[in-house]
Amino acid sequence: MGKHKKNTRGCFKATANLSWSRKRQATELEPEELAAYVRRAEKQVLPLLKKARLDAGTAQFLLAQYTQAIITDNAPSSLESTITIANSILAIWQEGYYIPNPEYPYTLEETLQSGQEEPKTKTDYAGWFHPFTPEKADFPRGLGEIPGGIVKHPETHLWQIWTMIDGTYAYFGAYYDPVAAQRGLGELVSLSRRGASQAECFFLCRKLSSRGDGMPKPIPHEMMVYLRENLEHYTILL
Repeated sequence: MGKHKKNTRGCFKATANLSWSRKRQATELEPEELAAYVRRAEKQVLPLLKKARLDAGTAQFLLAQYTQAIITDNAPSSLESTITIANSILAIWQEGYYIPNPEYPYTLEETLQSGQEEPKTKTDYAGWFHPFTPEKADFPRGLGEIPGGIVKHPETHLWQIWTMIDGTYAYFGAYYDPVAAQRGLGELVSLSRRGASQAECFFLCRKLSSRGDGMPKPIPHEMMVYLRENLEHYTILL
């Protein structure tokens, strides 16, 4: 997979940075504080684990995703940052600060063993991700390139606008109609190509979310892995 140029002037980077700067990072928490957040996340994850047959490692990563979402109020997250949270949860589990609910389906030993296995995509998610397809001609200005497109979230079944900025996933708006999601992405791309200000970019992303059919959510771990393996198919020229 080739390297992507950083777009230092575009809407995507500006908006992701504005969103992340206001959130607390999970690495700042004391073990007792982190354990409290994990217990809150566990209440949301347990019903999902009863419906889906996940292995111990995937279940723990899902718990980490929900924990991170609660701590950061759904700020953009990267695969690496979620792995950091997952490792932190394992640490406080081993140290006794966090003990899972008796309904949690895996032991610490099973989770540790599963975590030693290299993650691999088991499902072809090609149909869940669509590359950027503009409705009208809007030519790149040579500002760089960025990975992005739209993705159908498996829980909400809404099409979300997604991008990756410096290794971090960001989501803007969620729609039942993929055409609406593509149109919103097109607005972001066009504004970015015009060299808009951070305030203009942030206002547009707020507008995209307000006219959507729901709130965007982080995609599951396995979909993240698939995207990492196929990122070159979703390049947007700016």
